Amino acid sequence: MADDKARAQYHQLLGSGMRLSLSAVQVNVSTESSILSESPRVDILLLRREGTAWTAAQHARLPDGIRDSAAAHILVEFKYTESVTEDAILRAAAYDLFYRQVQKLSKGQTLPVVLSAKTPQRSRLARWGFEESQNGVYRTKLPFVGRVMLLALNRLPANSNNAIVKLFASRKSERDAGFASLDRHVLAESLEMHAYVLGLSQTFDVKGELNMAEVLTPEKVIEYGMRIRELIFETGTPEERLAGLSPDQIFEVLGPNEILAGLSPNEILAGLSPNEILAGLNSEERRTLLHLLQEEMDSGGDGGSENRKDT
Repeated sequence: MADDKARAQYHQLLGSGMRLSLSAVQVNVSTESSILSESPRVDILLLRREGTAWTAAQHARLPDGIRDSAAAHILVEFKYTESVTEDAILRAAAYDLFYRQVQKLSKGQTLPVVLSAKTPQRSRLARWGFEESQNGVYRTKLPFVGRVMLLALNRLPANSNNAIVKLFASRKSERDAGFASLDRHVLAESLEMHAYVLGLSQTFDVKGELNMAEVLTPEKVIEYGMRIRELIFETGTPEERLAGLSPDQIFEVLGPNEILAGLSPNEILAGLSPNEILAGLNSEERRTLLHLLQEEMDSGGDGGSENRKDT
């Protein structure tokens, strides 16, 4: 029972990260989702809210393999400390069958996925008929399990769309690559997302890998990340304090004078058209500007004529 409880935490942590990333692009993410009136429960369920295909925004955040499928219901069996076994493959296929029966869905509407933190042994993959269709994505043509997709996190490329899932790869180098490939725009979407990544990163730095003996829930990871953010704001550099904030979020807490304080007049006016510059001036200011321009033209008129003769 203790192992089952610990196992659930891995799914909840990964599911939490996927929810924070994908909810903004209209993909529902739930964990330990019941596929029947009673057990069993699928580890993670991704559900496209609308449409018959992934949008560009969704495609940019979904892992390889999953984003290449047209299925709207993605059933994920996640293996973090456990190795992928034949039973795990069969279980994923069975869950897919039960889910389709209960939800009255066609085969094309669902995709069963086994997500493995560890890299499966080649001999096992060969025995099960799995071949790598793209880096980290495996498919088989064997009967009964031919619908199951296997994703090996250590093998997935360190691209931004794979970043969230690669945070749970078994190899530290691959986890680090996942953290490095996180999209800054995604991180800046919410403080909760930024805190989640901070908390997860620091947890790995301290423990090397997630230790569920202390029941590390998504809420605790986010709380840990929030504490780290507070420490950064108290002791960090300006760059560290602004990390994870979008320009809009930064400008929300700054007044116009504070924003312009560090800019020279030329920097302030750079990129503005004459009409945009004049739009902010009243009639008196425009007359003053016109007077100054006229004086400048009068004082430099002779020089301008000489220059025209030389050309």
